Amino acid sequence: MKRSIPGDSKEVASSTEKRQRSPSFHQPSDVLHLNVGGTLTAVLRRTLTSIEGSMLASRFSGRWDDSLEKDRDGNFFIDQPIDLFQPMIDYLRAKACETTLAPPVSSPAFDDARKLKDFVRMVEYFGMTAGIYPTELELCRGEISAAKISGHPHLGVISSEYATFTLETRGHKRPIRSFSVILGDVEKIEIGLVRTNHFVKKLRKGDHKGVGTERYSFCLDCSQGGLLYEGSFTKLDGLSTEKGTLVRCENKGEKWLVNGQVVASSIALEDSFHLPPDLQQYSLVPAFSGKGSWQVCEVELDPMTSDHKTTISQAHL
Repeated sequence: MKRSIPGDSKEVASSTEKRQRSPSFHQPSDVLHLNVGGTLTAVLRRTLTSIEGSMLASRFSGRWDDSLEKDRDGNFFIDQPIDLFQPMIDYLRAKACETTLAPPVSSPAFDDARKLKDFVRMVEYFGMTAGIYPTELELCRGEISAAKISGHPHLGVISSEYATFTLETRGHKRPIRSFSVILGDVEKIEIGLVRTNHFVKKLRKGDHKGVGTERYSFCLDCSQGGLLYEGSFTKLDGLSTEKGTLVRCENKGEKWLVNGQVVASSIALEDSFHLPPDLQQYSLVPAFSGKGSWQVCEVELDPMTSDHKTTISQAHL
């Protein structure tokens, strides 16, 4: 889509001044005219900035328009191939009009492995990974009617009954390496990891084993104040389950922090809890069992992109 710009410099200045005085200037409804690797296109500002915290959201927020690179016709210049950038924009457009009456929007897919790697690299560069490949919470144990799940960018759970949830990525094979949980009003909460694909859905009423008690799982049991591996409990001092408590799991369980303080680590607590070697041979995904409310944030992905086994080298938790 070409944009017609007056050739006379005075006309350009006048047009710019009128636009700046317009109530819609620097508003989310602006139409941005882009030159992407030599191809002209247009996109709504709110589409380009829809992934909160991304480089694109910051760059095109409206605050930096005057300092951004432009071509000779005044179009914002993006130095990326259009065949990589366009699928990302199309995905954002599709997400903007997504409804429950249609199939969910899928992340962009490529038949060419090299092109996929280039796309992922570009998405990472723009800080768009969490939006293009959203991380999702899924109910695996418990009753559907008792649980409410919020999606990206405000991942969270409100469950009136004890239930278990997993946190997984979609659209790529990069596992989650680290994550944080902010506790809300909770009666019971277990935060940990479980073997990938082990939690086959059992959505029904009644008692069930949670993370840390279930086979091939371990967790930080905030309610009891310790660590659980397949039901084996190790007491830790100083754990808190107060509302607002921040719990962080780093490097797939090698380090656990509560409100910034290390409470368990493969280095700091060498003589305490030893994670059994049989769990080291499996890929792990974050899992949560509890009753109440909590939010998931600060999710970090492993830089590795192929199927591989998690490395918890003789982790002493």
